[in-house]
Amino acid sequence: MKQATAALVVALVIAASSVARAGTTGTLRGRVIDAATQAPLAGATVTAASPSQTAQSTTDASGSFSFISLAPDTYTVSATKTGYEPQSQPGISVLADQSASTIIAMQPALRTIARTT
Repeated sequence: MKQATAALVVALVIAASSVARAGTTGTLRGRVIDAATQAPLAGATVTAASPSQTAQSTTDASGSFSFISLAPDTYTVSATKTGYEPQSQPGISVLADQSASTIIAMQPALRTIARTT
């Protein structure tokens, strides 16, 4: 009888810890594109920052990025890429057990090609 009770207690503790972990994080997915051509931008660095957490990712060949297991919070998502102006989107809410999405359109940076005196 003691072994059956102990096994039941262990099973309940394991089940309770699994339930406690469920629903504690969310996901943020998106794409980074060229604002003029709508072409995907591969290799852009994307940062999701909030008071509770900061995470960083790099876009793939289709311009896509994703952050999994983000703490529920309101994030500012920023993207940088050589040859483009940095872009930020504040106010993106990530909720537990949900997926948020965004598209970041980046403008080409102006370059100095010559100087005159």
